[in-house]
Amino acid sequence: MNTDYMKGFLLTALGVLVLSFDALLIRLINSESFDLLFWRGLLLSVAVFFWCRFRKPEQALFSWDAAFIRSALLFTVSAICFVSAITLTSVANVLVIISAQPLFAAVMSRVFLREKSSRVTWAAIIVSMLGIGWVLAGSWQSPNLTGDLIALVCGLSLSAKFVNDRANSKRDMTPALILSGLIIAAISATFGSPFSLQGPEWGWMLLLCLVILPLAFILITLGPMRISAAEVGMLMLLETAMGPLWTWLWLDEVPSLQAVQGGAVVIGTLLVHGLIQWRRHQRKRQTAV
Repeated sequence: MNTDYMKGFLLTALGVLVLSFDALLIRLINSESFDLLFWRGLLLSVAVFFWCRFRKPEQALFSWDAAFIRSALLFTVSAICFVSAITLTSVANVLVIISAQPLFAAVMSRVFLREKSSRVTWAAIIVSMLGIGWVLAGSWQSPNLTGDLIALVCGLSLSAKFVNDRANSKRDMTPALILSGLIIAAISATFGSPFSLQGPEWGWMLLLCLVILPLAFILITLGPMRISAAEVGMLMLLETAMGPLWTWLWLDEVPSLQAVQGGAVVIGTLLVHGLIQWRRHQRKRQTAV
């Protein structure tokens, strides 16, 4: 039985589920963008460094080739844009704009990789985005143009990173997160005041930067080694579906019936899609044998 596809699917889904706590913790920290970004970048680099050394102690961390640098820079752009957008417009606006990135990834994969997404994947993307639209239908606010445009750049850069990593699927691009984190920290130290956090903000920041982000992005970076960039992008929709749930549990913001219904559509669609694709890979393997 070929379990490589299912492994990639589950690793990516788990990574996105962990990442879904990101927006909630940013709100709880409630600091200036670059103050938080400094610690996000620096501590992400430290955590990923120890992970890489533990997992593959003999592997060189930095290769300095074009694909490695692109992966690091694209993640840098997406990380800075995400935190900046959260502080400039509503969380709902940011998440719904970023949720369009599976389409960006599918188009980029088609143009740059000549990778054709199956009809099942396209159908799942469309159904999932309809579910996301239903989740956010009741909470959409008047958009802040600057924040919304920054969120759009975040979605584009994240999609481009997935496509870049997929093009180098035989390589583990996780060490690129170390370089990316250092770049983020260097930029943020110039424009922010990292030591201005107070009281409980430090606890939330450490949880976010030492646990949530490293674990999530390590898992998500491993995903494109086994599944297509469009499918990785589609799984990122889970972050938007699960975000309202964590807000409800922690901040007592009860989700609407639309949020529950839309989230169920997204999660159900992803599970069905994963099962269909797994069975398709299994049949291909049996036919080849």
